[in-house]
Amino acid sequence: MKKNPVGIKDIALHAGVSTGPVDKVLNNRGGVSKKTEERILKAIEELGYTPNILASRLKSAKQYSIAALLPEATPDIPYWKEHERGFADAMNELKPYGFQIEVHRFHQNDKQAFVKQTASILENNYDGVFMVPIFAAETVKFVQRLKRNGIPVIFFDTQLPELPNIPFIGQHSFDSGFLAAELLDKSVSGSSTILIISLTQEQDNHLHFTSRENGFKEFFKSEQRSIIKYESTLANEHIETELSGLIKASPLVEGIFVTNGIHRVAPVFSPKKNHILIGYDLIEENVKYLKNDVIDFLISQQPYTQAYAGIQLFYDLLILKKAINKKSYLPIDIVIKSNLKYYNHIGHGG
Repeated sequence: MKKNPVGIKDIALHAGVSTGPVDKVLNNRGGVSKKTEERILKAIEELGYTPNILASRLKSAKQYSIAALLPEATPDIPYWKEHERGFADAMNELKPYGFQIEVHRFHQNDKQAFVKQTASILENNYDGVFMVPIFAAETVKFVQRLKRNGIPVIFFDTQLPELPNIPFIGQHSFDSGFLAAELLDKSVSGSSTILIISLTQEQDNHLHFTSRENGFKEFFKSEQRSIIKYESTLANEHIETELSGLIKASPLVEGIFVTNGIHRVAPVFSPKKNHILIGYDLIEENVKYLKNDVIDFLISQQPYTQAYAGIQLFYDLLILKKAINKKSYLPIDIVIKSNLKYYNHIGHGG
């Protein structure tokens, strides 16, 4: 038989107090002695009380506005497309609770565009900021201003060592690199050479990619494994030519780990080649190369989940008044051709 929901009167009766103090405790309004508060909290726990959040929302009609700050998707960096779907789905669920989100975009390699968007956010009275901290110094200044204004901020996709206490949701970059190394170690011969490829934008926050590389190298720390590296920028028009020359001059290379921009590397290789290629993100181009047996493994950073679950964290923080985890690391998904069909909602993003 279904039990009737526990109400304020039930809590008051159980705690031996009037309904007034119970209402104050439930709504964090203060004015209740410590002893009485403890009795009420004990009654709440013993009765298994859960608040009717939606009913409370209908009474207060408070609106919560969240600013999302992230790079815009481009042909070179299409990764950011999939976040949009996560934002949209989260908003559909949270709209009854008064949530709305405004997305602020900037070109990933344009520091001034980033600063302009932070200024725009500060001009508005947002209740929270969900952001990718691409430019370190500018992010530190921005977060300091937000803190002075009492506005909570959560990072996603990328962490910033300068601000270790800011909550973060995304992948553990170091561990993902370590896992990539373990996969290659099991896939290539022990006497072979491994090539690390790092492609960045000129003004990127490279810590994200460096952490992947450090995790990768950590796995081989105790082994006598030959590792070489190719490093360039995504703007380099000669990547394919340079890599083709390097591969030709390095016949012992069997495993290739690409820390970023594997879609720029894949054209160098042919299907069923004698190399194992591993990189990041289920963007459309990468999926094509995975299906055609050019790329062997893709590590998904789950941008949809970053966006969807990240906005949900603001629900926990602002509506439920719950403390949130400082680090919300997402599972590290390894996608290969045979399990790609289980990620069929992805194909435009990672």
